[in-house]
Amino acid sequence: MVDIDKLLNKVKELLKNEDYTKAIEILEALYNDNPSEKIKETLIGALFSYGGYLNDEFVLEYEKSMELFRRIILLEPANYKAYYNLGISYYNLGRFEDALDAYKTAIKVNPNYKHGYYNIGLLHESTGDFQKAVEAYKKALEIDPNYIYAMHALNSVRQNLDNETNKDNQSQKKKDSVKQLISLLKVSKRIRIDMIQEILKISKETLIELLIKWGDKFNCEIDGDYIIINKEYLDELLEYLNLNGIGI
Repeated sequence: MVDIDKLLNKVKELLKNEDYTKAIEILEALYNDNPSEKIKETLIGALFSYGGYLNDEFVLEYEKSMELFRRIILLEPANYKAYYNLGISYYNLGRFEDALDAYKTAIKVNPNYKHGYYNIGLLHESTGDFQKAVEAYKKALEIDPNYIYAMHALNSVRQNLDNETNKDNQSQKKKDSVKQLISLLKVSKRIRIDMIQEILKISKETLIELLIKWGDKFNCEIDGDYIIINKEYLDELLEYLNLNGIGI
């Protein structure tokens, strides 16, 4: 007669000493002979412990950890934490679509699982989809307004979005300035230097660098407060500006 309690105590000691393989081997055999709820819960706990250990950044056994979480799902199909941890394994392997599917399954089983939404946010943020990351973090905070990790992540990604918007705005302003300069060059070959600086919104040092480049590349000349554009090189200058902006 198998002494189940004695074996479970042995399993407890094995897990304490991180001998996960032996502990799970004993539990699988026990569950095969006696599929009770108590043994199943103990087995699932051991599988979670080993899977978490393998998922650690210092162990890096992600493929093996996936097998353990899949085993939990076989034992308990509605175990949302197993799907969540499976998603982490996929994420660590760079399999982002699979990770997203696993996270979504976790929150489908438990719509109030804030960690699932948080990790979806991390995934979208890591792939550069900041808007979807914001939506996921906000959902996590709807579930738990005091979820500090989601708060910090949301603030960070919003800052990234603001920075991207500012970069886009600045880039568009530069493009508009160059277009305005091109329009001016088409109607006048003698232009005040301070007007060029005003149009481009550049420093005096950058302006000097620009004028030197134009002189070398397009035979432009300075006459007092004016720059004289060489007509023979005008088309080349306009094409250069269209392709490169001011190139500085």
